[in-house]
Amino acid sequence: MNTVRIVSAAFRLPAFFAICFSSFLAAQISSGAPPNILLIVADDLGYGDVACFRDGVAWRTVKPAPPGTKPPATLHLDRLAKSGLMLTSFYANDAVCSPTRAALMTGRYQHRTGVINVLGQLSEAMEQTASTGETPFTGLGADETTIAELLQKAGYRTACIGKWHLGEMSTQHPMDNGFDHFVGTTAGAGDNFAMRDQRGRSTFWRDRELAEASGEYYTDLLANEAIGFIRQPSDQPFFVYLPFTAPHVPYFAPGDRDLAWDGNEKGPRSDLHAAYAEVVEALDSAVGRVLQALEEEGLDRHTLVVFTSDNGPVDYGSATPFRGRKTNLYEGGVRVPTIVSWPGVIKPGTQADAPAMSMDLFRTFAVAAEAEVPAELQLDGVDLTPLFSDEGRLPERSLFWERGVGVHMKQFHRRLAAIRRGNWKLVLPGPGKPPELYDLSNDPQERHSIATDHSAVVAEMKAAFDAWRTDVYADCPYDPDELILRLRKAGIIAEQQPSS
Repeated sequence: MNTVRIVSAAFRLPAFFAICFSSFLAAQISSGAPPNILLIVADDLGYGDVACFRDGVAWRTVKPAPPGTKPPATLHLDRLAKSGLMLTSFYANDAVCSPTRAALMTGRYQHRTGVINVLGQLSEAMEQTASTGETPFTGLGADETTIAELLQKAGYRTACIGKWHLGEMSTQHPMDNGFDHFVGTTAGAGDNFAMRDQRGRSTFWRDRELAEASGEYYTDLLANEAIGFIRQPSDQPFFVYLPFTAPHVPYFAPGDRDLAWDGNEKGPRSDLHAAYAEVVEALDSAVGRVLQALEEEGLDRHTLVVFTSDNGPVDYGSATPFRGRKTNLYEGGVRVPTIVSWPGVIKPGTQADAPAMSMDLFRTFAVAAEAEVPAELQLDGVDLTPLFSDEGRLPERSLFWERGVGVHMKQFHRRLAAIRRGNWKLVLPGPGKPPELYDLSNDPQERHSIATDHSAVVAEMKAAFDAWRTDVYADCPYDPDELILRLRKAGIIAEQQPSS
């Protein structure tokens, strides 16, 4: 297997860390065959929404819940955690959807791919401001190598079942990006039953065709499709990417089929905290059924399972015990509940606190599958398989984030940034605001900035961020600073700064 080149001298890893952890895996895998891989991604699920990650702490939602509101029961996810490894410092690559998914699929910082905001907020703005004859950016580029393509070439049968959100079906279809099979939606789920938008149009795809959904609760439909794919007789290992739309808005619980809905983004109910909890429980149940299918087929001991989320929660979910939420870069916006299970390889009931990121799963899956990674492929993620053993550790590195405020392009120019290096976390909260520095070992809630006491640390981390930003945007298919000028000229950017 070729060693992967790590770009940018500012964050180049020691060479021995770039070598796959195949000796450990070879000693552990008795069958000698590559494992099946099941990647389950929740949508807007908070760190504190999974009981085992709260660790006995009360479920504290971003927007306080009415007295007596019960937290979601996550029995199946808790069971999965007991069977494997909890990654307690695992981060989404971004605090919103599409960018994290781009990093997850490519093993690279999403800034290299151009997917630096939610599609189509970003793609619509690009289309509005495109010059005559210019082909606007619409999503993941054809020149990107996805983990599905890598595994497909290694002999895996591959399926994407759920939310794609990396471009339009006409230009960035999952089946043009390494997947043999696709069932799901371009972006969100709509009403979760009929799978139609507010104009009555189907949003549901089966392979390359728009299709009529069965009317089944969408979370259950996706789980059933995954189970069907898993149970197909085959001599090939499988890679199933199962990105649920739950618990993203609108909140439709399984019993809400007959409720009237006027199309508002939050769904048909007024008891939104309770509705959210029911949606999370439905997600947990669906995950449990997929895991049960693995056991029934005798595949559980030969399947690497990863469960994670694309970013932190919105108002009705919980980032407990952290500060923050979806769209911001405090811990609650990007630290997400992540579980890895591989019976016979990973010791049950273990935890690892090493900082890791969505983009690390690309290389991890490649190593587990013994899939050849082209030597010229520039990956930013590292291999997480060392954490599968008691003695394993990851290389020291800094993790970086940069994004615009919110999800709307009107504040795209107000860039938020964060850097984690060891226990230090530097937050750059935007123009006109001072940097904030936290020691996460003493202040995981990021309550007390100590930036003024450690000016040298702040300066070093800002310099590292500047070098990283130059490096990743050098690969971006467009100039983000030039895009800001276009957005200003078109009146898309709101120049009036908010007061907070």
